[in-house]
Amino acid sequence: MSDWRALWHEQARALLSDRPVLLTFFAGLILYVFLYPLPYLHQVAGAQPVLLLDQDNSATSRQLVRALQASPGIRFSATEQSIAEAQRQVRAGDSKGLVLIPPQFEQQIRRGVPATVVVSADAHYFLSYGTIAEQVVQASSALSGEIRLQRQLQHGHTAAAYGDRYPGLQINMVPASNLKMGYLDYVLPGLFVLILHQVMIICVGIATVRQHRQSGRWQRCRSWQILAVQASLLLPPFLLAACWYLGPALAMYQVTLLAALPALWRLLLPFFLASFFLAVSLGLLFRHRDSLSQMMVLVSMPLLFTAGFVWPVESLPAPWLALWGLIPSQPMMQAMIQLNQMAAPLSALADLQRILWLLTLGWGAIALALWQRKLASARV
Repeated sequence: MSDWRALWHEQARALLSDRPVLLTFFAGLILYVFLYPLPYLHQVAGAQPVLLLDQDNSATSRQLVRALQASPGIRFSATEQSIAEAQRQVRAGDSKGLVLIPPQFEQQIRRGVPATVVVSADAHYFLSYGTIAEQVVQASSALSGEIRLQRQLQHGHTAAAYGDRYPGLQINMVPASNLKMGYLDYVLPGLFVLILHQVMIICVGIATVRQHRQSGRWQRCRSWQILAVQASLLLPPFLLAACWYLGPALAMYQVTLLAALPALWRLLLPFFLASFFLAVSLGLLFRHRDSLSQMMVLVSMPLLFTAGFVWPVESLPAPWLALWGLIPSQPMMQAMIQLNQMAAPLSALADLQRILWLLTLGWGAIALALWQRKLASARV
């Protein structure tokens, strides 16, 4: 037991003087909480600057223009007559798109011939493109409804006017989750889990590399004692960091918080244990700290895209999902989104919770075996 206490004090002093670990922990967690959400601060696309080309200049075309001007997603930045000039401005980025009302627009409508409104936008920015297209479709649909009603009234169909004024069915569309329809509520909870996971892997991993590359009291202890000392020193800081990241930090960005704390911590406990054992295992497999850090940076994007909320898991190959499913961040990110954003009960997350505990047992056994092998080679 004296060796155990001596090992704890030895590793505590080494950890407090380990600058790479301290820098990664404090600088990483502080910077990432402000840096990563920056691209998502503008959650919903606002009024997009669009060029107007009204080549018909009729009463009907002006009615459509007024409907477009009243749309919240479109702002006419200028009026052009030359298609080539309008396309040049769109390609140059001066405007996000253009709306073309062709000649004889009103005449085609009066003859009962379907008229066409041309929309051109840069599809590389799909959010802007979708906003412009949606607003034009809504305005055109409203104008089309008015035209059909006028025709029915002209033919003496008064019931059509009564039915339009008192519709029998109305659709009330309410999102089941992500009520604000923005990026922050959708992305940040899972992203913050990934940040905690990656920073923990790097910190615990490089601390383990430093420990097994140096001689010390760990060579006179058992493998489970070494793991217990590591866990007592390295797990508490990340548990405190999770209290900040998954609580006040999300509230700072006005992210909806629906998860009950007891349910959340019943998932976080196996998540942090599995991540800790994985980090120790990686630290025992690597001989150089830089190699481990570089590997974790390289796998960050695949981990994000295989988590199931950036890209549908149904569209990913099963072997790919099985491989990345061995990483504790994957089931935890899915559980965090379902628990916190969709208010799912813990019973609905039983499979994910079971996976996290299985990963804890699996990576724990691997970490014990690798420490045992290190001890055997150090005592030879």
